[in-house]
Amino acid sequence: GEAEFWDGTMRMVADSGAYYGNTKTLEAFNRVMLEESTTTLKASYGKYYADEKKAFFSKNVSVEDTSSLLTCNELTYFREEQKTIAIGDVKITDHRNGVTISGNHFENYRKKRFSRMTEHPLLFQVDTAGEGKHDTLIVRSSTMEAYQDTVERFIARDSVTITRAGLAAEAGLSVFYTVLDSMTLAKSPMIWYSSGTYDDNQVSGDSIFIKLRNRKLETVYVLGDAFAISRAESTYANRFNQMTGQEIVMRFEEGKIRGIDVDKTATSLYYLFDKQRGDGINKTTGDHVSIFFRDGKVDGIKVIGGAEGQYFPEKMIVDKESDYNLTGFIWKERRKSVAQ
Repeated sequence: GEAEFWDGTMRMVADSGAYYGNTKTLEAFNRVMLEESTTTLKASYGKYYADEKKAFFSKNVSVEDTSSLLTCNELTYFREEQKTIAIGDVKITDHRNGVTISGNHFENYRKKRFSRMTEHPLLFQVDTAGEGKHDTLIVRSSTMEAYQDTVERFIARDSVTITRAGLAAEAGLSVFYTVLDSMTLAKSPMIWYSSGTYDDNQVSGDSIFIKLRNRKLETVYVLGDAFAISRAESTYANRFNQMTGQEIVMRFEEGKIRGIDVDKTATSLYYLFDKQRGDGINKTTGDHVSIFFRDGKVDGIKVIGGAEGQYFPEKMIVDKESDYNLTGFIWKERRKSVAQ
């Protein structure tokens, strides 16, 4: 009948309970609730070890504080270390930024302001964008870590995949900054984005930094062996516009590509069309290449330093498009999630 246990700082209430004096352990059964500072824990079963200052809870476990809610099957809490281990169907929702992380094994180190989710971790953030449309960010990886020190960030490691309306990515490592609305990709990163006329756009390099504004692409920085590819025309399956260099900066406006700057050993290859009919290839190299777009299509090219251009007429490239691809060209079919 509403059994209550109190040790000076922690209060536990349950329908019934038992205390074992020899081992200084406490068991609580049914509608267990623990209150400590600003945190409230609820479960069907609880056990507290007084000497070790360790608590174990199972069945319908939930932990809520001023900023988040955690649910799981089992939870162990070490009071002195302020360490939490949650196991089985773990789900954590952060009320401040709308981020939810799920997985099967979670560890939280409150003093270090650090936590880690393993065993099929999944991060998603639902955001209501303009005009009432829902935009959802989804991140999958082998391990996911959260830091809440100087800059709040999530780090996804190994087999990372990221999807968001009009954007998809994969990498070996990703850092997602919730407040800054940006992310960094490393270890063989590749992104696909939808912009302008076509959805088939691919970017790769040694590292990629993506800056968003209102959940839409604003700037993409690609460093080291940068390579950008986009489908030239939907009716020509083997024709891809290409850009390479050591650095590529891509600028977007309202989700549409507006300009691309390629630096250091810059090369661009663009297919020409006359009323949607093939009209050859324009290949340009220089120290710096700027490409301007209008409605998702190339509107002009400017080359600075060591400029050199080549034109290949249509009759030379028909059915031989792959012979003209730039060195390092690798096209992977866009991820289905880009269009979702």
